[in-house]
Amino acid sequence: MARKSFRSVFPRTESSYLGSRCLILVLITSWIVFGSSPDGVPPSVFAIGFVSVVQTLLFYVYAVKMRRFSERLLVISLGVDTITFTALILFTGGDQSSFYLLYYLTVSFGAYFLGLQRGLLISFAVTLFYSITVSQVSPEIATSDMLSRIIMVWALAFGIGTISKHAKQSESKLLKLLDTLNIRTTELEQSQVQIENIFGTARMLGEILNREQLLGEISRIADGLLGYTLLEIILVNPETGGLEKVSEASHGKHTLVDPPRPIRSDGVVGRVALTGHAERIVDVESYPYYIPALEGAKSELAVPMVSRGRMVGVMNFESKNIGNFTGHDQKLVSILAGSAALAIDNARLHGQVVDLAVIDELTGTYNYRFFANRFMEEKKRAERYNLPLSLIMLDIDWFKRLNDTYGHESGNIILRELASVAGECIRDTDQLCRYGGEEFVVILPQTSTSDAMVIGNRIRDRVDATRFGGYGGTPKLHVTVSVGVTGYPDNGLTADELMSAVDSALYRAKGSGKNQVISV
Repeated sequence: MARKSFRSVFPRTESSYLGSRCLILVLITSWIVFGSSPDGVPPSVFAIGFVSVVQTLLFYVYAVKMRRFSERLLVISLGVDTITFTALILFTGGDQSSFYLLYYLTVSFGAYFLGLQRGLLISFAVTLFYSITVSQVSPEIATSDMLSRIIMVWALAFGIGTISKHAKQSESKLLKLLDTLNIRTTELEQSQVQIENIFGTARMLGEILNREQLLGEISRIADGLLGYTLLEIILVNPETGGLEKVSEASHGKHTLVDPPRPIRSDGVVGRVALTGHAERIVDVESYPYYIPALEGAKSELAVPMVSRGRMVGVMNFESKNIGNFTGHDQKLVSILAGSAALAIDNARLHGQVVDLAVIDELTGTYNYRFFANRFMEEKKRAERYNLPLSLIMLDIDWFKRLNDTYGHESGNIILRELASVAGECIRDTDQLCRYGGEEFVVILPQTSTSDAMVIGNRIRDRVDATRFGGYGGTPKLHVTVSVGVTGYPDNGLTADELMSAVDSALYRAKGSGKNQVISV
């Protein structure tokens, strides 16, 4: 397997060593050409030069081309250098040879790249080889010359080795700093991409006005951010001010909570909703306010959803791993929570606008606009699938007299309460609408005329048994209604004919003494 070169901020070791090898070859070649004795160049010097060339080529192929450089290869090469230089000194004059200077290069290189200890070992080998070689060739060499050369070898080894030690320590710190910087840079780039994705997807949230679809999209985006074990979306009920869970998601599967489930306000979610500050809990077992929502939960992240300075709700994440949520996660979710809060608020306001367009402000029932559109839809459906369809129209008896006698406030109270009583008498599939003034109409899909008569009588009986008003300075009043009933296909073929028929039935009920139910 190929080995990587030493990791360093300095030039690569193999490159530096090859440079020194080339310098040595140049020196040997120059001596052969210009500095040889009159007797000629000894054949052994040519052999040493050839060995140096071969060693340089082998090192180049092995370390650079094959990328198998290692400390062991460097130690072997330096050992060969020591032996080669000793032989070169031996055949070029012993103590008179200037090639002992190559020892300094070997020792310096070894001490710097291999460290102080190995540098001293190389100095010992150089001292040993040089001493034996010189004593064999020139026993009369001056002791001072010998010692000065050996001392220089050890001084270089010690000095450069010490410098190398401190340089490598500084280099190690620098490399760690660079690693940390690279990690932080990568995290920053990833964070920037995540934030850009959040803002991109959050812009889409503002275009979704259906609350169910919106909650599903929020869960999908959050799952892409954290891959949560459990996500709860808890909203503040605008009427009661209480907390209600409206959505729950686990492992990417989203479920609407219908009807919304009340949430205790003394837990983590309640504290976040109260303070408006996110809470990240490393270990829920050591947190006194934790209320279990996920079996086996170990950590929790609750982030407030605030829109236009108003608390909309809380996004609550839970995990079965301790410390699963980081500060970075909290920042990302906070961005998402702000966008989600604004989108939910917009969807709520849009719903209110839509309601205002089809809801009668006084009674809270559907208005005539809604009735006209819905009645046409139900009539077409009844014709297409051959289904029955019935209408009930009711009118408050003597309503003008009540207004003139007790005032319009009492009349408004009667209208509101009568709408509530009538609404309790019909089914979920039926629609109660204010037709105009004191008249109401009920659309009854898939209902025969006989069944509609039963519902009409139920409304009449319940109204007759109820006393209206009696608060805010108004008296309790007895009110009755006249009811007309018709149905398709029993009477009429068109929507106008059905309306004419139910209006005729109501007219007959009022003309027959009021407080009656008549079918046409």
